[in-house]
Amino acid sequence: MNLRRLALTTRAQLQMTFRNRIALFWAIAFPMILLSLLGVLFGHTNGGTVVVVNNAHTQSASTLIRVLERKHSGVEVDTGETRAKAIHDVKNGNHDAALVLTPSGTGDGTTARLYYSNASAEQAGIIRGVVSGAADGVSIAAAGGSPAIAFSQSAVDSSSLDYLDFLLPGIIAIAIMTSSVFGLSTVMVDWRKRGILRRLKLTPMPLGEFLTSRVLASLVVTVMQVIVLLIFGRVVFGIHVASSAWVAIPVALVGTLAFLAFGFFIGSVVANPETADAVSNAITTPMMFLSGTFFPVAALPAALAAVAKVLPLYYLADGLRKATVRGLGLEAVAVNIAVLAVMALIFAGISLRTFQWEPGT
Repeated sequence: MNLRRLALTTRAQLQMTFRNRIALFWAIAFPMILLSLLGVLFGHTNGGTVVVVNNAHTQSASTLIRVLERKHSGVEVDTGETRAKAIHDVKNGNHDAALVLTPSGTGDGTTARLYYSNASAEQAGIIRGVVSGAADGVSIAAAGGSPAIAFSQSAVDSSSLDYLDFLLPGIIAIAIMTSSVFGLSTVMVDWRKRGILRRLKLTPMPLGEFLTSRVLASLVVTVMQVIVLLIFGRVVFGIHVASSAWVAIPVALVGTLAFLAFGFFIGSVVANPETADAVSNAITTPMMFLSGTFFPVAALPAALAAVAKVLPLYYLADGLRKATVRGLGLEAVAVNIAVLAVMALIFAGISLRTFQWEPGT
């Protein structure tokens, strides 16, 4: 590989990108607009999952669980769960809240402590109201004596976190996905249709070197997207940005590779730019709403939540959220990076086998 030629080609790819005002709008300006609109207009989120750690095994605890199961379909009772694991799952977004029940030491009394995340503030508010009301109801129903349920609550993260903190990483993930998929799929099809790829085939530059230059240019744009959108969210909305936000860069870069490979796959199998746009939209639009970008995956029905966890956008948004909002380090996003890397390799391998230099070849 000729490094000087690669550098010049990458520079040319970046120049073409920055001259394309429509592409820049969708990569940078549109995510800002979307974040602003959703931050102002997004309605209340219902439901959510509450894992109950029943270490009390008292009559009042059993009554409280039955009441919650009637009033809240997302309640999961797990007697094998530990308090530490339940709190960790809430902090990582695997559950919306955890209710830990322990005996109070006075007869049938139970201490109930609810742990919730401010990053899912809307759901947390609903859950706190449901659990508090259920605990009060059980206590009122108990005959005389001290309250049957001593209820308390606490956040597992900073009180400064809110829905916008949850939303920002999802918007960044969507921006990376759309600019990568559409930026490569439609370009490849357009260049094939106009004969640019055929002429490229006659030059000394190998396909791998050309694609590498395109990938490097996209990675530069991705770093710019992450930095600009984080600064925008912090300055305009006061969004909490954790000190571990630098971890978002490797997550975003690997995510970009996965979606570029996916865009390359689409561009390799479709015949014209219109079809490429249609196929890209048909796949990426549902992915936006199933991958935990606008609301937690835990709020989805179980079947859809299972689907979400096989989508690359889920791992990208989750990894960005862990780094920028939840303050977790590189080890916490290792699985996200590994899954995205495997997806990138799979799509790249398929794309290279289906790639066509000319229409109909």
